[in-house]
Amino acid sequence: MRVSAWRVSFLALVLILATSLAAPAQAAVTGGTRILPLGDSITDGFNVPGGYRINLWRTLIGAGHLVDFVGSQSNGPADLPDREHEGHSGWRIDQVDAQATGWVTATAPRSVLVHLGTNDIVQNYDLPNAPARLSGLIDKIRAAAPGADVFVASIVPFSDPARESAANAFNATLPGIVRGKGFKVHFVDLHAALTTAQLADGVHPNREGYDRMAAGWASALASVPGAAGDDGAATTLPTGFRSLRVTTNGYTDRYVRHQGGLGYTEHVDGGSSALLKQDATWQVVPGLAGGCYSLQSRNYPGHYLRHQNSRVRISADDGTSLMRADATWCPRTAPGGVRLASWNFPGAYLRHYASELWLATPGGAGTWENVASYAPDVTWSFDAPWAP
Repeated sequence: MRVSAWRVSFLALVLILATSLAAPAQAAVTGGTRILPLGDSITDGFNVPGGYRINLWRTLIGAGHLVDFVGSQSNGPADLPDREHEGHSGWRIDQVDAQATGWVTATAPRSVLVHLGTNDIVQNYDLPNAPARLSGLIDKIRAAAPGADVFVASIVPFSDPARESAANAFNATLPGIVRGKGFKVHFVDLHAALTTAQLADGVHPNREGYDRMAAGWASALASVPGAAGDDGAATTLPTGFRSLRVTTNGYTDRYVRHQGGLGYTEHVDGGSSALLKQDATWQVVPGLAGGCYSLQSRNYPGHYLRHQNSRVRISADDGTSLMRADATWCPRTAPGGVRLASWNFPGAYLRHYASELWLATPGGAGTWENVASYAPDVTWSFDAPWAP
């Protein structure tokens, strides 16, 4: 956001340097609910690379959602594994509008988060028609992604009184604009979520301000079923003996088995050995930790599938609270199957990686936590048992 010509040049240089020094882009989560953050430098994360997207990602993952931020831009810290967005520093509504159809068509988002208008005010650009420009942009987004939910936010406060007055006038028009767009467009009051104490420079939020924005976005997404995905709801498992099959394309003939005390996936078919079929069969029982479920080995009764130092293995129930928590899994619905969340590490799931079983958090430090194919790799099908 700009004030004068020399500041335009200086800030442009800063942004170029920041971009060149940013951590390298990482692959987006594949298979998650696609969310398009759309806006200006506040969406990009000016002052705090990643901005609100950092805590929004953590909040959604912690709530059991698998999400995929999308867009042609990418930035953020190492602990933000999914850095894609469509935030363009210094851009006004009309400039975003000129590119919006292509961006939305290319990313096919399930939800779009729009925070725009700050630069129109900073640049004092045709402010009486700013609401109409935003209305037209919403129409373009809806036309390019008719099934998407579009969340339109009021712009955050300014420290300068004249700019704040203009922001209040602009923001006051947004609820009415949104109401006229139908049930797939939603108003989010982010102006009310911040005060000037959460601004770094009078325009852009500081880290606390971005975290408050994240909370506002997360609350709005949670209020609309499916906006952050329908794959995170608690569900039930079939009881008795079952075999857990991989659902990742190209690996659907593999099943969870134990071997040498460790968990793996392996191809199993009718011609497989009796030992392999038994190793690949589990009894679904009430969770040892007092809720959810545990998976007891078919051929080693009293031994359960548990995580330990992230690796998944079988262990005997020694009665300790740690073992019982490690061996308790909470099922959540997912497209094409079910995910098994850790009882004592919310947001971490049973994953297969290089034929091994791990407890994985998307974007974590372990190689088994990379985001490529994460969503299908943590999705399982509970099939008929190979060893009834």
